[in-house]
Amino acid sequence: MMKDQDLFIKELIYLFPSLKKELLDEDYRASITFQMGSFSRFMQEVIAKNDGDKFDAMVNFLTKNLPLVDKRVQNAVYLSFLSNLDFSENPNFKKRLGQDLGKAYTDIENYNNSPASDKAENFLNKI
Repeated sequence: MMKDQDLFIKELIYLFPSLKKELLDEDYRASITFQMGSFSRFMQEVIAKNDGDKFDAMVNFLTKNLPLVDKRVQNAVYLSFLSNLDFSENPNFKKRLGQDLGKAYTDIENYNNSPASDKAENFLNKI
């Protein structure tokens, strides 16, 4: 069964209640891109605090839910959430992304580090 954006966000808030106010904010609610940007800032703090439980909960949630949401939500997760994560302070967390998210993160990293001419190819089709 496919999940729409609202259900995806509702379940994300259930998992991380402290995100509720920001994700349901009037300015953010209409945009999955803004919501995922907010989620990436939250998860960056989790990485900084070395909170493996919350990080693993995020990995499990996304691994389970990404196949169930539409392309628009998937793209927002990849481009507005995953691509914004910085593991330089805590590199061991990158290994905890698991196979699917780890591959996507590496693809995004390679894409961002590639020469501009290679970027003409539509990146999102690769994921």
